[in-house]
Amino acid sequence: MAAPTTTQTAKRTPAQQSPTHSDALKHKLSTSPYVLYLPKALALFILGFAFSIIIDLFLQEHDITRYPRNVSQLFSTASWVPLCCGSSALLIGTLHPLLDYALFGRPHKYNRDWSSVMRCCGGFIGVNYAATKLPWTSSIQVSMVLALSAIWLWLMFDRSPHGFFLSSTVAILGTWFAQFLVSNGMYSFTKADFFGVRSWFPCMLFSGAIMFGSIGRQLTIVPMECFPRELDRKKTSERERRPVEKKE
Repeated sequence: MAAPTTTQTAKRTPAQQSPTHSDALKHKLSTSPYVLYLPKALALFILGFAFSIIIDLFLQEHDITRYPRNVSQLFSTASWVPLCCGSSALLIGTLHPLLDYALFGRPHKYNRDWSSVMRCCGGFIGVNYAATKLPWTSSIQVSMVLALSAIWLWLMFDRSPHGFFLSSTVAILGTWFAQFLVSNGMYSFTKADFFGVRSWFPCMLFSGAIMFGSIGRQLTIVPMECFPRELDRKKTSERERRPVEKKE
């Protein structure tokens, strides 16, 4: 058979190179941290959206929170509630691993598995269940119990100082925002005993911040490429595990 001429080879070369360029583009997009962040950010938003509806239904069912009659509804709750909570979950779940990277240069390692995340979610739901359904003799009693429960969640699933600081900041700012809504007639608490809200409300926000921080860390919002020391440690451990080849 005759060998292909130079002209035929030159004609084939662009056709052979075009898949290579497209594959390189696909690889670049698939490994881009911004592209990888989008589905994880969407997952955080959806989880915050869903949890807010469930918790708000708990509160409304037990006549703890009320909304004006003319408020726009979304899934039997005020339309702004799931949108605000979804955005907050996205922000909190992103900030926790970012602070791990900024302060320590390594990912958070304490209880880093999905079973721990599920237990943390169960603890958060338990805190809200206790606040809404259990019979309490006084608001001070429920506030003390929920405050201890929130600290227990931090000890069990976080234990980082910046995690405690960030969750405390979320509790303070979230309570201030709720007070702002109450003062403008968009929201109200029955039997409010703490500047227009229930005194245990900051504890719920603190627990929620711990939960979404745990989810954000497990989703690896900050890619491992941002932790060079961690990658070097993994490569070193892999080399040590390989059997030493015998020299011939």
